[in-house]
Amino acid sequence: MSLKRLVDAGYQLHQGLAPCTPKPFSVGLKRTLMLLALALFSTFASAQSIPHLKHRAFVYWGYNRAQFTTSDIHFTGTDYDFILHNVVAKDKPEAFTLGNYFKPKNIWIPQYNYRAGWFLNDHWSFSLGLDHMKYVMQADQRVQLTGYISKERSAAYATTADEGTVQLTPDLLSYEHTDGLNLLALDVDHYSLLWASHDGKRAWYLTEGLFAGPVIPRTDVRLFGEGLNNKFHLAGYGAGAQIGVFGLFMDRIFVRANVRAGYIELPSVLTTGKAEDRASQHFWFVQENVVVGVLIGR
Repeated sequence: MSLKRLVDAGYQLHQGLAPCTPKPFSVGLKRTLMLLALALFSTFASAQSIPHLKHRAFVYWGYNRAQFTTSDIHFTGTDYDFILHNVVAKDKPEAFTLGNYFKPKNIWIPQYNYRAGWFLNDHWSFSLGLDHMKYVMQADQRVQLTGYISKERSAAYATTADEGTVQLTPDLLSYEHTDGLNLLALDVDHYSLLWASHDGKRAWYLTEGLFAGPVIPRTDVRLFGEGLNNKFHLAGYGAGAQIGVFGLFMDRIFVRANVRAGYIELPSVLTTGKAEDRASQHFWFVQENVVVGVLIGR
């Protein structure tokens, strides 16, 4: 027999009454338990210290992977004006080794992120930083070409037809932003507290934000066998949104894992080194990054 039934039976015998409904006893017990739970929660909440982010600066460094949609790349110059349609490109990550990612002389080689910022209050931050992605056109793919190429510019690829299919072999085109596809972005982020330790020195947050800024690639191009690794050049802009998690440790060190998605427009890409030779393109991207940083001040 359960404890509840024993209590009910004892109550009935004491009163000398017929069996009664347990409802009043059950309602009273529920009410008592609710009051007890509220008291315990209030004690826990008052003892918990909220992490202090307001008016603190921060810096971080980390690494990323990126994916890109296909892109129509428009090439213009003396004796040619054509578009390559639905060109496929991928990022170029370094093999993950301690030497590639943690030796000071090598940390600039992989796809990296660095940023400095400031917390306006415990929920909002502003920051400025660089996303160094790499964008490499996939070699030997077959794509549609529309436009024209004169014999004076390339006898091998000269075309008078408005449309045709070509294979992107190295003697026709190699095209990459590998030094890199550099997005210099201003970020605005919101932090929603998920959990905090009693002393406020450890916490987890959900972060959401927006970003925008110029894109300054260094583009390595060979078009009709002619070209170079160009200088850094303001080629366009990018913008998007992001979501991630932010983990705080010892009230000083943090780890952040983030997914950024956005749009990049590049109306002025340097190609062969000749002033009149340019390319333009636009595409969407997704970037995943993990960074480690430090909070400054208190």
